[in-house]
Amino acid sequence: MNETRALLEVRGISKEFPGVRALAGVDLDVQAGEIHALVGENGAGKSTLIKILAGIYRMDAGAIRFEGAPLELHGAHDSLRMGIKVVFQELALIKGLSVAENVFLESFPLRAGRRIDWKMLRTRTREILSSIGLDIDPAVKVERLTTSQQQMVEIARALSHEAKVVIMDEPTSALTPKEVELLFAVIRRLKEMGKGVLYVSHKLDEVFSLCDRVTVLRDGQHIATRPISETNPNELVTDMVGREITALFPHTHGGRGECVLSVRGLSTREKLKEVSLDVHAGEVVGVFGLLGAGRTELAKAIFGLDGASGGAVSVRGARLRRGTTHSARSGLGLLTEDRKGEGLVLQMSVSQNMTLPSLRDFSTLGWIRSRTELSRSREFVQRLSIRTPSLKHKVEFLSGGNQQKVLLARWLMKRLTVIILDEPTRGIDVGAKAEIHRLIDELAKEGLAVLVMTSEMPELLGVSDRILVMSGGRVTGEFDRNDATQEKILAAAIA
Repeated sequence: MNETRALLEVRGISKEFPGVRALAGVDLDVQAGEIHALVGENGAGKSTLIKILAGIYRMDAGAIRFEGAPLELHGAHDSLRMGIKVVFQELALIKGLSVAENVFLESFPLRAGRRIDWKMLRTRTREILSSIGLDIDPAVKVERLTTSQQQMVEIARALSHEAKVVIMDEPTSALTPKEVELLFAVIRRLKEMGKGVLYVSHKLDEVFSLCDRVTVLRDGQHIATRPISETNPNELVTDMVGREITALFPHTHGGRGECVLSVRGLSTREKLKEVSLDVHAGEVVGVFGLLGAGRTELAKAIFGLDGASGGAVSVRGARLRRGTTHSARSGLGLLTEDRKGEGLVLQMSVSQNMTLPSLRDFSTLGWIRSRTELSRSREFVQRLSIRTPSLKHKVEFLSGGNQQKVLLARWLMKRLTVIILDEPTRGIDVGAKAEIHRLIDELAKEGLAVLVMTSEMPELLGVSDRILVMSGGRVTGEFDRNDATQEKILAAAIA
């Protein structure tokens, strides 16, 4: 670190919501010229702490000091004015405005008569962008930028307010590996400028490659703060979940059976180009590709959500009708990438979300047999270790990992032959990831064919028996588990 001066100090922060203790006496400090990681399971209190520092929530107890002086935050404007900028996972940009307008949105430079000084606006924006090594036209509309460029515009906005501490919440969740490298370069530039960066992430490989220190929260409490050089991933995982996870990628299933999913020449008008693949009973096939390669489009086209312009999909030799989701009745299920937008009905209960596609199994003459529905749901809550206060609890209030397991339960009730998992661990913590990986292994051991679309290299290499690589809507590589390496996979992904 360039300096050892604490820019931001948090001492004894506590926060309660009705029936929930979100934070209990949390301590944290961020130094000048430091990248400080904040990690913990979903529900550990990270988001609550960030929102307190952003001025969105008021703390119940504790103290915040900024550059050695007491800091009281009465709203988001106070936080920004004092030099704290939060770049949330959902970016707060106005897509129809230019880069310059977004960078100075709260404080346009003015000329006499309180008119906007457009020349100064563009000049100062260009200077700020240049300071972080970003070559973007200040006049271009934000909607034309990539996700990583939009995040950098948020960082530029922070610098326009002369922010001294930048807080980044899961900044790489929707980025390609190349975009992650560019973002990391900008974050390191902030460090060189003497800024303090609080980096919130579930991805421990990023934490170890980027950060100087790491703080762990668990159940709203501060567990540990350590220099990155004095810890390791296993120690952090144990701190985060309160127990040792012996295997993040269990692989106990062995031997594959008959081919149960056959895809031949599958094409769509916009993305897929004659994709062919097979998946066998008891086998996990991973599909990797950079952003835009066609992974999600392939998952939806196989399932029937996206209409195919050519090709065929067969399950156990029975050809499925193109462009319909009757595939579910043929033993094919899809765990969608967007669990909140396309998977869950957030206002419905845990039990209702589980049984939604299987209502025929729980109804007589159009009337749902509630006891049978609840009994069946209870079985899967126990089997998948879903943490919920009750079966009638609204699914929107569960953690991301438990929401994902509710969706898995939904499909397992259907007695599937093949299940497609699109980004099954996106946005969930390391403990929940380990549980999802264990379930994938169990499903394969039980004889299901599992197709996993993932952009996370460790997950791809850890869970897969075979790996298919996509680029430009085509399959450009295939590797056996024992032959696959990160270098081979990336080479095929950019082919």
